[in-house]
Amino acid sequence: MKKSILPLLMTCSLVLTSVALPAIASADEVDSKIQQKDQAISGLKSKEADAQSQVAAVQDQVASINEKAETLLAEQGKLRTTSTNLEKEITQLTKRIEKREVAIQNQARDVQVNGGSSSYMDALLNAKSVSDAITRVTAMSTIVNANNNLVKQQQEDKKAVETKKTENEEKLQELQDNQVELEAQKGDLVKAEADLNVLQTTLAAERATAEDQKASLVKEKDAAIAEQARIAEQEKVVAANAKKAAEEAAAAKATKPSTTTASSTEESATTGSSTNNSNNTEVVTPPVNNNGGGGGTVDPTPTPTPGPVKTDPIPDPDPLPESTGGSAISIAAAQVGKPYVWGAKGPNSFDCSGLVYYAFMQSTGRNVGGYTGAQESAGTRISVAEAQAGDLYFWGSPGASYHVAIATGGGGYIHAGNESTGVEYSNVGSFTPSFAVRM
Repeated sequence: MKKSILPLLMTCSLVLTSVALPAIASADEVDSKIQQKDQAISGLKSKEADAQSQVAAVQDQVASINEKAETLLAEQGKLRTTSTNLEKEITQLTKRIEKREVAIQNQARDVQVNGGSSSYMDALLNAKSVSDAITRVTAMSTIVNANNNLVKQQQEDKKAVETKKTENEEKLQELQDNQVELEAQKGDLVKAEADLNVLQTTLAAERATAEDQKASLVKEKDAAIAEQARIAEQEKVVAANAKKAAEEAAAAKATKPSTTTASSTEESATTGSSTNNSNNTEVVTPPVNNNGGGGGTVDPTPTPTPGPVKTDPIPDPDPLPESTGGSAISIAAAQVGKPYVWGAKGPNSFDCSGLVYYAFMQSTGRNVGGYTGAQESAGTRISVAEAQAGDLYFWGSPGASYHVAIATGGGGYIHAGNESTGVEYSNVGSFTPSFAVRM
C-alpha cells in the first residue's frame, strides 16, 4: 500500500510543478510587455510631437495659399471694374466720333454744293464796306478754325480709343494670367489638404487604443494615402498633357513651311523609282539539274514571277466614344443662380471647377479632380466643335487652363462665371473656349 502511494505523490508533485512554472514565466513576460509598452508610449509621444509640428506647417501652407488667393481675387475685382469702365469710355468715344464724322461729311458736302472756290479774296471783293469785309473775313476765319478744331478733336478721340483699347486688352490679359495662377493655387491647396489629411489620420490612428477605432482610422488613413497617390498621378498626367501639347504645337510649327517641298521630294522619289524599275530588268537564272556528270541540264520548270505585294489599308482611327457626362448637366442646371465663391465645391456656392467637381460627383460618383488642371486629364482632348452635351469646355492652353464649363449641346454651356454672374447659362458665341474634353 505504501509503495502505491509514493508514485502517486511523486506524480502529483510533478503535475503541480509543471503548472506553477508557466505562471512564473507568464509574469515575467507581462513585465517585459509593460516595459515595451512604456517604451512604445514614449516613442509615440515623440512621434506625436513631430507629427503635430508637420500638421502645423501644412496648416500654415494652406493658410498662406488661401491668403494669396484672397489677394488675387481682390485684384481680379479691380481689374474687372477697370475693364468695364474702359469699355464704357470706348463706347462713348466711338459714338462721339461717329456723330462728329457725320458733321464733317455734311460740311464737306455743303462746300462742294455751294462752291468750294470761295476764299478770303472773294469775301473782300464782294464786301460793301471795310467793316463788312472785316466781318466777313472774321466769320470765315471762325468757321475755318471751328472746322480745324473739329477735325483735331476727331483725331484725338480716335487716338484715345486706340489707347484705351490697348489698355483694356492688357487688363484682360492680366485678368487671365491671374485666373491661371488662381487655378494653380487651387491645385496646390488640394495637394496640401491631402497631405494634411494623411498626417492627421496617421496621428489619430497611432493614438487610438481600441482595436475597432484603430481599424477604422487605419482605413481612413489608407483612403487618404490613396487620394494622395491619385492626386500625384493626376499631376503627372497634367504635366504630360501640357508637355505633349507643347511638342505638338512645336512640331506643327516646324513642319508647316516644308509641306510643299516634302511633297515635291516624295513625288520626285516616286517617279525616279518607277523609271528605274522599268529600265532595269532582273535576269533570273534557272536552276541547273546535275546528274552526276560534268555537264548540267536546265530544269524545264519555270521559276514563278512574284506578283505585287498586297498591303492592307490603314484602318481609320477609332471614333471618339459617346459622352458619359450627360447626367451631370441636370445637377449643374439645378445650381444656376447660386453665388460664385473661389474654391467652393457646393452645395451653396461654387467656382468654375468646383461646379464641375460637384456635378460629376453627385450624378455618377466620379471624382474628376478639384481644379481645371486635373479635370483636363479626366477625358480625351477634342476640339470645341466636337463637344457634345456632358463634355467639358476649357479656356487657356492645355496644362495651364484657367476656366471650365459643362457643355449642354449646340454650343451652350453651364458655368460658374465670376462674383457678378454666379452660376449661369452661356454659349461659345459670347465667351469662346479654347478646347474641349470628351467625358
